[in-house]
Amino acid sequence: MFPMDKEIVQVILEREPSVKNPILIEGFPGIGLVGNIASQYIVNELNMTYLGAISSKYFPPLAVLLGGVVNMPVRIYEDPGKGIIILTADIPVHPLASYEIGSEIVSWAQSIGTSEMICLAGITVMGDQHRVFGATTQKELLEKIRDKAEIFELGTITGITGSIMNECRIKNMPAICLLGETSSTEPDPRAALATIETLNKIYGLGVSTEKLSEQAEQIEVQMAQLAQQMKAAGADEQQTQLPREFPMYG
Repeated sequence: MFPMDKEIVQVILEREPSVKNPILIEGFPGIGLVGNIASQYIVNELNMTYLGAISSKYFPPLAVLLGGVVNMPVRIYEDPGKGIIILTADIPVHPLASYEIGSEIVSWAQSIGTSEMICLAGITVMGDQHRVFGATTQKELLEKIRDKAEIFELGTITGITGSIMNECRIKNMPAICLLGETSSTEPDPRAALATIETLNKIYGLGVSTEKLSEQAEQIEVQMAQLAQQMKAAGADEQQTQLPREFPMYG
């Protein structure tokens, strides 16, 4: 057991977790906001119980407003029936702080008897298949995901998710990282949807993704409209500039 350093991270609980040996799922913002979108969607869809929050001097100085009420940017929820605890975050973690914060999160996970840790994140791939790649801290765990996700054979996992996976390996915490494929740096709800469906296959969570699919369609329509507006604005700007640049055609 590795004790937490309260100078780095403080876990502020309104109630103690009731789940024994939980599966702990974390979702920090990253590529495509896959981890953030997926974790917060699961919290909302399962109507999970709020336990508390995590604070750190390394977090950006901001408060998150939900329905006009101030909430902590890194929050903890549980679903005793599913046996899961979710840590969802609305803020990125600076790379220089990722190691220490990742270490403290895993130490806290150990302190509550976590049986397995799941990290949700995105991965940029040239394609639009919305595959989900998986990596583990132990070879034995590969069999658990082999038929549900594509094994991430060679590469790197960056940011706070990479730090958490490293710490799980060091501290002998079984951990799985699921990486939703995205081809854009924009928020990608379809990549988050695919990641949730993979979670359902592995752990039988039964989280409906119907609402997220509808949201994805709405976002895609909005993005398409925005692209058309930008294209039209660019064409208008080009037309207004032609007389100045090419006066012989005026």
